[in-house]
Amino acid sequence: MIAMDVKQPISEILAQDLQNIDALKREIFFQDTKETSPLISTFLEFVFEKKGKNLRPKLTLLSSKAQGETNRSTYLSAILIDILHEATLLHDDVVDAAQLRRGETSANVVFGNKATVLMGDYLLSKMIEVCTKEKEFKLLEIISTTLVSLSKGELIQLNATKESEFSVSQLTKVAALKTGSLLKASCLAGAYSSGLQEEDEQIWNDFAENLGIAYQIKDDIIDYLENGKEQYKDIKEGKVNIPMALALKNGDKETSTHILKLIKDKENFDTNINGVIAFLKSQNGVELAEELQDNFTEKAVVELKKLSNSEDLIAFTEMIAKRNF
Repeated sequence: MIAMDVKQPISEILAQDLQNIDALKREIFFQDTKETSPLISTFLEFVFEKKGKNLRPKLTLLSSKAQGETNRSTYLSAILIDILHEATLLHDDVVDAAQLRRGETSANVVFGNKATVLMGDYLLSKMIEVCTKEKEFKLLEIISTTLVSLSKGELIQLNATKESEFSVSQLTKVAALKTGSLLKASCLAGAYSSGLQEEDEQIWNDFAENLGIAYQIKDDIIDYLENGKEQYKDIKEGKVNIPMALALKNGDKETSTHILKLIKDKENFDTNINGVIAFLKSQNGVELAEELQDNFTEKAVVELKKLSNSEDLIAFTEMIAKRNF
């Protein structure tokens, strides 16, 4: 297989594949829904029109190309893992009482909590149905494992003690189970769709887990940047993310305990935010997080270099590591 030109933008390299994915997704999910269930059809349009970065589909496609050639199985993998992600976001928005998703009004605000939860359930059920009908049993296995990891990550996060909720090791563990598991599913499903053998699976596992943690750390860093998105979202929700956890670990116990109380005092966010951010800067929280992110990104790239056709996947990994959005 001839390696693609890495100088060509990934979006151009994958343009035709992404068009094929979109067409197949609409064929699978919109077939008969307009006549049989207008609500489902309206909800699907709402979900599918909120365009994200296509991270998971792109990873699926690039993993497939690193292993062999994209095919219908690759497209189904990209679609269904992205649908899994969308379903979890619907449930998350209800649990978190979110108002926005990707800068727009969230589904729970538009359709209500009950309809949003049921739509998340519908997407998960439809995903399993498609796997069964298409006889994509390896994909179903990957998705099932991912669902367990996602649920486990949410429960660990929910049940965190005061001591562990700002532990860096705890936060990276949750990142591996949540963000990492979905990225791992994308990579494994894409590679398997093009002929991956089980004995080579560990490379993909290690790559994706390190990528997932690096990606989450970058997301946490971006929360402190002025980039047109909602800034300090985690602190507004009373959450400690990885840069803040590193700052709390770096600070003296008395000051860190005080700052943690300010973060948990969500009602007085406007009053407390300047002091919290001043502490973060004084303890180099963002800089320490950037170093940690670089470490996990490098580990991910080391794994990819064990593969013979991974140049474009390496370029994509490095590109998303440098993003500021």
